[in-house]
Amino acid sequence: MLITDEVHQVDGVKGAHVYLVASQEPFLVDTGMPGQERRIIEYIRSVGLNPRHLTGIILTHFDLDHIGSVQNLASALQCPVYAQEAEIPYIRGQKPRPGMKRFLPHLVSPIYGSLRAPEEVRPCAEMFHDWEVLPTPGHTPGHIVLYRNGIAIVGDLLQGGRIRPAPPYLTWNSGQLKESIRQLISRPLRWILPGHGPATPASNHWLDRLERTL
Repeated sequence: MLITDEVHQVDGVKGAHVYLVASQEPFLVDTGMPGQERRIIEYIRSVGLNPRHLTGIILTHFDLDHIGSVQNLASALQCPVYAQEAEIPYIRGQKPRPGMKRFLPHLVSPIYGSLRAPEEVRPCAEMFHDWEVLPTPGHTPGHIVLYRNGIAIVGDLLQGGRIRPAPPYLTWNSGQLKESIRQLISRPLRWILPGHGPATPASNHWLDRLERTL
C-alpha cells in the first residue's frame, strides 16, 4: 500500500509493519516476524521493482517482530543489513534481550519458525541515502527513527492511530523514550509511520495531546 512520497507499507506481513522506500535507491525498513520473506519479495515485485535492486535493509531496533525475516531476506536479495551500533549485539544474538523479550523467540517459533540471526549487520550513519537516521533511545538502547521531509518511520517509538508512546512494560528506559519523542515532535511532521497501528497524518491536535502526556 503506497502511503506517501514513494513509501509503501508492505501488505499482509505478520508482526511489525515493513516499509518499502521505492526511490532510486530502494530499501526496506524492518522485516516483520520470521517467515515473512516471500510475502515481502512478492510485494516488491508487485510495485514494479526488482527485489535484487534493493540497496539495503535498515532495522529500527532489535525486537523479534521487526527483525524476524532479516537474514532470509538478506540472503535472498544479497543486500546489506544496517542498524544503530548499540542494537547490533542484540540483533546478532551476542547479547540477551532484556526482560521478557529474551523468551519471545522461543515462544513464537512454533507458529512462525525460528529466528535466524543475521550474519553481518553494519552500523548505520547519520544519513541513509536521503533519509536522516535519528537516534531515539528509550524503547531499546539503540532505537532509531528515519526522517525525511516531514515523514517519520518510527518503529516502536510511537504507536499509530491514537498516537501514543510504546508501552512502559516493553520499554527499556521510559525517561529516554519520552525525551526521544520530544525531540521528534519538535520537527515538522506530516506523517507518522509506526511499527504498529495505522500510518497517521500529523495534526496539531494529537501533537498537542501527546506533548501534554509527556
